[in-house]
Amino acid sequence: MGNRLPQVAHAASGIISLLILASTILVLSPIPPFGSSEAEVVQFYATHTTSGYIYQFIAGIALMAVLWFLGYLYTRFRREVPDSPLPVLMIAAGTAWVGFAVVYLGLFQIFSGWAADPATHLLLRAFSDAYVLGFMFSAVPAAVAVIAAALCTRRTAGWPGWLKPLAVVVVLVQLLGCVPLLAPNSPLKAGGLITYASVFAVVIWIAMASIAAIRSERAKPSQDREEAYSEV
Repeated sequence: MGNRLPQVAHAASGIISLLILASTILVLSPIPPFGSSEAEVVQFYATHTTSGYIYQFIAGIALMAVLWFLGYLYTRFRREVPDSPLPVLMIAAGTAWVGFAVVYLGLFQIFSGWAADPATHLLLRAFSDAYVLGFMFSAVPAAVAVIAAALCTRRTAGWPGWLKPLAVVVVLVQLLGCVPLLAPNSPLKAGGLITYASVFAVVIWIAMASIAAIRSERAKPSQDREEAYSEV
């Protein structure tokens, strides 16, 4: 029982990340998508300075919870699939995705400062497009992290089979997230719905894996007892 509780807590970190990230929807309105006018961009960053800082703080905590869960998965997968390189690929790609997001979160403060100075409005408008478009590159490490994690799951280790097809759906969403990189002026604009969909798809998969991990961790003591009785 004593060993079970810490593992359950680690396994729950994926759910925590989704709950924290979902709360940011109430804090900050959607950022201006690619191609927005200078007036729209300036007005957004000028009027959302405080809420933007709060958003950064909350989203940063959510991303740290994602890293926490990926660390739990890495430790567990090293036991369950010891000869596979996929756990290393998962933690590397996941860390790259989180790092990418953290860097982009930090740019919000810079943009808010530029919004207060009319001399930098043209620069702000240009960087705003680069900001939302460049963030879509994070779809690549996000897809790699999810598919690597899904391939590590085994039914014999207590993982449900539906995590793999769910991971395929997440990868498809990430592929759609790459469309703005190839066609910036397409209906799927960077900074629009596809940007939020690509992020939440990953975190939703993590939360689902977290639920499965909690169930398997809580079932381990009874499984251990059954194995002990069978040996007797």
